[in-house]
Amino acid sequence: MSLPVLILRPRDGAEGTASRVRELGFEPIVDPLFEVEPINWDPPDSGLFDSLLLTSANAVRFAGDALQEYSGLPVLAVGDRTAEAARKAGLDVVETGDGGAADLIGQLPTDRYSRILRLTGKDHVVLDPGGREIVSCKVYRAGALSLGPNARKAIAEGCAVLLFSVRAARIVESELRSAEISPIHCHALALSDNIASGLALAWKGLHVAEQPTEDALLSLLPPLCFAP
Repeated sequence: MSLPVLILRPRDGAEGTASRVRELGFEPIVDPLFEVEPINWDPPDSGLFDSLLLTSANAVRFAGDALQEYSGLPVLAVGDRTAEAARKAGLDVVETGDGGAADLIGQLPTDRYSRILRLTGKDHVVLDPGGREIVSCKVYRAGALSLGPNARKAIAEGCAVLLFSVRAARIVESELRSAEISPIHCHALALSDNIASGLALAWKGLHVAEQPTEDALLSLLPPLCFAP
């Protein structure tokens, strides 16, 4: 009997992850812990930059009409979903990274992309520019919700929990403490060591993806999700 897989991502991203979980033969439980909404922002002059960095498809969705101001800039995208969203918006994707934003920046040619505009969320990882100029504009926020009843039930009974951010991990454990629910029957699957290091409760297992990608995270499921 396989363990269900709890997906706490915002609804748009969660549905895609759920489809992939089903393809692997597991039951997804979608109970979003966040709701994404746009932030009013002042788009800087596109002439100040030679490239556009997008680390999430949410940046494309919530940047609004101002995104077209940067249609002439080559796009550096983190992940295939982000790249696909950018192309659908009419942008020119020239680089797609398989890891995180820091990995993508580190792989760029040293003689190009020196003045980068990054469209990001309110809660984001600060990047080491590595000699480049990176200007970040916040175009969306992910508002936290309470841990839903389906999520609480799944954790109480046992499941695999996909954790895509430090913030999600922190909120999950805080909610579990408040509800006096133990995750002792659950596997925590973290996208990175940084996420895993913030977990303090007693989980049945704690597992970290080899790379900070959804592919790597989901590859952890088959060996884990079969109850003895």
